[in-house]
This record gives sequence, C-alpha cells and structure tokens, in this order.
Amino acid sequence: MENTRGSEWNRWDLHLHTASSYDAKYKGNDADQLLCAALKEKHIKAVAITDHFVIDKDRIEHLRSIAPDIVFFPGVELRTDKNANNLHIILIFDCESRLSELAEDFNAIMYRQKAKAKEADETIYWDFNDIVEFANEHDALISIHAGRKVNGIDKELPNSKALPHQFAAKDEIGKKIHFFEVGQKRDIDDYKKYIWPSVGKKPIIICSDCHDPREYEQKAPLWIKSKFTFDGLKQCLYQPEERVFVGDIPPALDRICKNKQVNIDTIAVHRKTDCVHKDMKCFDFQIPLNAGLVSIIGNKGSGKSALSDIIGHLCKSKTMDHASFLNEERFRKRPKNFADDYEGIITWIDGHSEEDSLGNSEYESSIEDAQYLPQKYIEVVCNDIGEVFQSEIDKVIFSYVDRTERASATNLVELVENRSKSLVIEKNSLIQQIHEINFQIIKLENKRTSTYKKLILDSVEKQKASLQRHEESKPVEVKKPEAKENDDVYQQKLGSINKARNECSENIERHKNRQAEITSIVIEANELKAKIKAIEENIEAVNILLTEFAIKTNIDVQALTLQLTSPHKILSEVIKKLEKEKGELKNSIDKLEIKNKELKIEKESLIASADSEEKQYQRYLQDFEEWKKQRGNIIGTKEQEGTLAYYECEAQYINEKLSDDYQNNVHKRQQLVRQLYGTKKALTDIYQDIYSPVEGEISTLLGDLEDNISFQAEIRLMDTAFDEKALHYINLKYAGMFKGATQAREKMSKLVRSTEFENEDSVIILLDKIMEVVEEDIDNSAKKIVDKQGFYDYLFSLEYIGVSFKLKMGNRDLSELSPGERGIVLLIFYLALSKNKMPIIIDQPEDNLDNQSVYSKLVPCICKAKQKRQVIIVTHNPNIAVACDAEQIIYCNMDKNSFSISYEAGAIEDPIIKNRVIDVLEGTMPAFELRRKKYEN
Repeated sequence: MENTRGSEWNRWDLHLHTASSYDAKYKGNDADQLLCAALKEKHIKAVAITDHFVIDKDRIEHLRSIAPDIVFFPGVELRTDKNANNLHIILIFDCESRLSELAEDFNAIMYRQKAKAKEADETIYWDFNDIVEFANEHDALISIHAGRKVNGIDKELPNSKALPHQFAAKDEIGKKIHFFEVGQKRDIDDYKKYIWPSVGKKPIIICSDCHDPREYEQKAPLWIKSKFTFDGLKQCLYQPEERVFVGDIPPALDRICKNKQVNIDTIAVHRKTDCVHKDMKCFDFQIPLNAGLVSIIGNKGSGKSALSDIIGHLCKSKTMDHASFLNEERFRKRPKNFADDYEGIITWIDGHSEEDSLGNSEYESSIEDAQYLPQKYIEVVCNDIGEVFQSEIDKVIFSYVDRTERASATNLVELVENRSKSLVIEKNSLIQQIHEINFQIIKLENKRTSTYKKLILDSVEKQKASLQRHEESKPVEVKKPEAKENDDVYQQKLGSINKARNECSENIERHKNRQAEITSIVIEANELKAKIKAIEENIEAVNILLTEFAIKTNIDVQALTLQLTSPHKILSEVIKKLEKEKGELKNSIDKLEIKNKELKIEKESLIASADSEEKQYQRYLQDFEEWKKQRGNIIGTKEQEGTLAYYECEAQYINEKLSDDYQNNVHKRQQLVRQLYGTKKALTDIYQDIYSPVEGEISTLLGDLEDNISFQAEIRLMDTAFDEKALHYINLKYAGMFKGATQAREKMSKLVRSTEFENEDSVIILLDKIMEVVEEDIDNSAKKIVDKQGFYDYLFSLEYIGVSFKLKMGNRDLSELSPGERGIVLLIFYLALSKNKMPIIIDQPEDNLDNQSVYSKLVPCICKAKQKRQVIIVTHNPNIAVACDAEQIIYCNMDKNSFSISYEAGAIEDPIIKNRVIDVLEGTMPAFELRRKKYEN
C-alpha cells in the first residue's frame, strides 16, 4: 500500500471544467498547464473533470501526465428535463476506470442513443432515468446542483412555486443522487436541517465549477477525508459528517497543525544489534500513525496488546504496571527477558523523537506523554469504585471549570473548599449558637422535672414554716425603764455609741455591696476584653488577606484595611480603677469593722455599769435586732437563692413561664438547625454549578438515551456510624423507646432509613423523633442521657450530614452498575469529556459491554474524542472500527512458529484492509453475508 497512514484530510474539487467543455472561457494550448498550476497552488490533491456532455480521455490523460501527484477522476456534466428546464447533473467515475472504454460507452449510449435535442449544446438534455441507469451500470457517483447554485434543483424546482408533481420529483431526485453541490456555504446548514430528514444524510459540497484556469477559485475550500481512490470517495456517502468539510480547514486537521507536539507521527521497534536471543525476531516495524482514530485489530494472540503496550511504554504512561504484554510475567519475564533485545522509537509530528528499550521499566521523567488505559487497569478501576475511580472523574470535571473561575484551586476538592469558605464560616457560627442554646435548654429541662418542681414547692413550704417558727420565737418585748436621776450622761453616751455603730454597719454594708458590684463589672469587662481580642485577631487575619488582595488588584492598601477603634485600653483602665477602688473599700471595711468592734466593747462596758433593769432592756434590744436580721434572711429577695422570696418567685416561674421559655428555645434551636441545613443546600448549588457544564456536554453527546449519565448533588447521611454514635449517649437500661441494645439499634436504624436527608423537614422530623427519648420521661432524662450537652451538640450540629454528588446512569447509582457499565462511565469521561490533548490509548474498551451499549454510548464518545486528540484503540468490535470511521486500521498478525509479529496499516477503503476488517471483526464475508440475509428476512 502506498499510504499506510490511512484516511487524511485533503482539498478536493469535484466539479471542474477543461477546455473540452463547449462553454470553456479559455481554450488556449496552455490551458491544461495553467489548470494544473492553479490546482497545485491551491494544494488541491484530487479533482473530478466534469466537462459538459463529453468525457475527453485524451485531455484527462494529458492532465495526469502534467500533474502525476494530483488524482484526476473522469466525470461529465449533463442536463436533464426532470420537471425542469435546465437541471444540471454530474457523474463522477472511478479514477481507475479504463478511460477509452468509458468514453466510448458514453458516446455510444448516452450521446448517440439517449441524448435529446442534441442538435446544439445549448439544447441537448437527457432523461433523468437514463442518466441514473448509465451511472449505475458504470458504478458512477451522481452529484446535483442544489441550494443557491444556478441550474440547481432548488432553482429549477423552487418550493414556493412547485406543483405537487414537482415536489414528488424533487424528492425522487434527492433520493437517487449521491452529492448535493450547493452554491453558498449558508446552504449547507439549510440542507442538513430541511433536506436530510427527507432523503437521508448525503454529502454537501461546494466546488469551483471552474471554466477558466486563469481564474481558478473556490467559494469555499472542499475538504474530504479519504484515500485518493474511488472507494475512498465513496466513504463520504456513508458518513458525510465525518468525511466532508467545507471551509478554511477541518477542525480535526487544525487541531493537528496547532498541536504537533502531542500527536504521534511514527512508532518503530527494531531488534538491538547486541541482542541476546538472536534466533528469535519478534518485532521489526515502523508504522506511521494517523492523528485521528487508530483501530488496532487482529485475531486473539496476534499482538494487538503488544502494540498498545509498546506505545504506552514509549509515552511513559503511568499505568504501565497494568500492561498485559510488557510485564514481568510475559515479555519481560526473567531470566530471558526478551524485551531487553528490542529498542522502541517514537517520533512526534513536530519532529521530536525518543527511544527506549522495551525492557526498561524506569522512566527518566514522571510526566507521561499519553494516557494509556490497559484492559487490566479498566477492570481494576471499575471493580473498585473508590478513590481511584472518583479521582479520574474529578480530574475531568475540574477541567471543565473555566480557568478564570478556579482562582487558586488546583483540583476539584480545593475548588469546592474555596467556593464554600463563606458557608463554613456561617456554619461554624450557627453551630456555636446551637451549642449555647443547648446549654440553656438543658437548664430549662432540669427545671421541668417533677423532682425540681417538688424541690421548689417543698422549699417554699419549708421556708414558710421556718418563717412561722421564727415569728413564734420573737423576743418578748421589754419596756424601756423610766428615766432616773443622773441618767442623762448614760443615755447620751449610749445613744452616741448606737449611732456610731449603726453608721459603721451601714457603711460596711454599702461598701460590700459596692465590692460585689465591682466584682460583677470586672468580670463583664474581662469577658468583653476577651471578645475584643478575638475580634482583633480575626481582623488582623482578614487584613493580611486584604493586603494581599490589594496588591493583586492595585488598590490602595490603606483604603482596603479594616479599621477598629479598640476600647481594650479603656476597659483595662476601668478594670484597674475598679480594682483599686475595691482595694480601698476593703481597707475601709477593715477599719470600720475594727471600729465597730471597739464600739461594741465600749457599749458592753457602758451597759455593765448600768442597773439590772437597764441591762435587761439592752439585752432585749440586741435580741430583737438579731431576730429581725434572721427574719430578713429567711424572707430574702428573689435573687437570693435559698430564701422564701427566691423559691416563691421560682415556683411562679415554673407555673407561668417555664413552658413558654422552653418551647421558645426549642423553636429557636430548630430555626438555627434549618439555617444550618440551608448552608448544606447552598453547598449542593455550588456542586451543581460546577457539574452543569459536564452534564450539558454529556446530554449533547448522548442525546435522549434512556440510560443517560447525569449528576445529582445531594445532601445525605455521610457518617455511617450515626446510629452507634447517637446511641452511645443513651443509657439503654431505662424503659422507653431505646430500651435494650438490640431493640434500640433496630429503632434508630428504622428512624434513619425512613429519613430523606435531602429533605429539610424530614431531617427535622428525625431530630424530633430522637428527642422523644427526653420528652417521654423528662424526670429521668438526665439519667437516660449520659451527656446531654454532648448528645444535643452532636444531634443538632448536623455534622453527620454532608453533601456529595451521585453519578447516575439512568435511574441507577454508580454503585448499582455492573463493572462493564462503570467502564462506560469511565470511558465517557476519558474519551468525550476530557480536555486533555495528549494521545489516549485504550486496550479493548468494549469488554464486558453489549453491542447496543457500544454503539449507543461508546461510539459517540470515541467520535467526540478523536475530534480533540489522537485516539488509539485495540478492539475486536466492528462498531468501533467501522461506526467510528477509524481513520487508520492496523492489522496485527503473529507467526505461531517464529513468534514474529507483523503489522499492516491503512484505511478502511483500502481493499486489503477492508478484507482484514471483515475477516477479523465480522468473521469473514460469508459469515457477514449470512447474518445480513437473516436480518433482512
């Protein structure tokens, strides 16, 4: 075969006139030379000579002699009257046709027998059916003028004026021709949209229709991907979108031209001159590789995986430890290690080449030049849907995030973390608030117990009884003695002492109250200082970030700095001043107590000098003061714990406000939990936003397949040990909903299973149900719940609930798919979705897949992948080689006697390669024909 690289994109022209056309505008002797020069200048590689009403064999042979590097197909342009006045049709014949016979047949049959009104070139025409019959007899391709091209089917039979029989004729013509030759590029989309649904997909082309070689020009370049053969041209009929392009350059060719460094040009393996096993020659080849889709085929044990392993090895692929041929058990097996006898050379389209021994398993660089998916690697990844599988999926998803949206993230995990930082701050704040309200709720629950209520009521009664008994112990009143002679001095001294003592006691009490007030203020001030310090530290951290941001964005740092007027210094001064005052008060109290003690002694001494009646009276006054003081201590105030007023106030609170306060706090906690759940819902939006581009790409690729692949970001139970952790806080010995270990686990498991964690209300119901363990026996709740604060914080923090995404095929989760179906998912990501430009090599991706899945899912992905990168696939499935329109097919064969492996390469339109495809993939032509006949019946 001349060209083993397969089908390649080149410029063609399938409608071209020479000086042999009656209406040629230039008929000079150098017309052929001018035409060939123009074709070479425009890099046209293949043309069809379609002169009006004549096949000039001499002209075509002359052109071939002038430009042997251009392929000239014989053809002819005819006129038909098929419900039109001047409809032009072109026939294109095999370039291998015998020109003399073809020209004679045309003259004898078409010109002399079938032509009508042949008196003049301006009037001659043929019956459409006669044209079709001649084309069929000579295996010709039929092209018709269409769209905005003159003398075309749309000009001669316009829809706006067509009669019913003309509509039918137009449809009939469309179904019998092979090519639509339109006049303008905008006609192409119209034809694909409106004509293809009726007549099927047919190639749409734009040609030069050149009548003057001096003015050769195409309205738009016509590119065809095939060998320069008639069989190659016919491939356009089967997959026109794959094979035909009108425009400056086909995207696939443009990709190759712009990325020469990531497309392999040739692979070669030769035996080393100093080889050990000279009697065995396994490899000796050099294969040029197509930059599109390369399908490696062959019978079992023919060396297919050997070739893919060699390419993967020369590309330093990271998955070579999964290779099926180049491994320690086969070609590298010691002591023989046949691999050491061979040297591989890889050359890239940019000219760079590298060589390496096939026995080498250590690479100088850790950077791979191609992705290789050996069969074993696909099996391992798809049988274990853990981190490896997820990592491969995440890489592709991250590649779809626009670079401008990635910020500092280098992978998907970092991207999610970056985008959710504000949510994390909000979440932590809510969790702290929930912790604080849990503390308050626990205090209120303690007050709701019958034990506490009884304690308060009993305390009220006890204090009342104490008060009653105290009232009964009131000192018996002693009348003040009547004044006596010489008593004035005594009374005056006694009054003065009593006054001084009262002043001392009042001052001591006032100072102590002030001390208590100062203590409270200092505690509050220190709490404020601690909070201010935390704020200052946060501001300092934020200011560092703001400074970095200001530098990046060329904003004035000062303008973007958070300013805080801190009261820290003032608070410190206040505390210092208060502590000083407190110390001074202590000194004053100490002095007053000393003075009071002295006054007491002085009073006792004075009374001792009085008569018995006065002594008795003074003792009464002292006892009465003590009694009043004790009475005040019993009654107390509502702030003084242990007093009657305190217990009465608490009893009133229990009866009138406790229930409302408890419910309000529980409601407030529920609202905080809902806000906390909202942060998780916001996180699902972040995930969905990240995945939506990939999901859209999959939808476009696979269309409306029932088993399409989709993403679903969801809130779910992430902590699989939730049941055990929750029950850990509960004493299972107490009667109630969670009594007994077995029953408790079953009950908790049932509650969890019935919860839809993606539903906020369902989660709230779960929490309420679990909290019934408290409500069902509030009196023993403190005993049933080992650590209430820990239990409540765990339940209501929702830390056991997280956000993840599910990859689904149809309605099934990834975990429910078979390994083969998981393989499809993995390959969709690798092939269709990955934005990696390096070559990808896959060894038998169709394993474990049915043919329908291969055709409906794998084929579209391979077709998508080859538009973006070089794809090399080992396969035994005809859907991959044929339906994907492989640009190159490499046939592998092993001589079982010498173990020599050889390779044949070419395009599917090459007869030899086509027969190899039929034999290997279809099981020989007779087998294929038998299946075809059975299907038809």
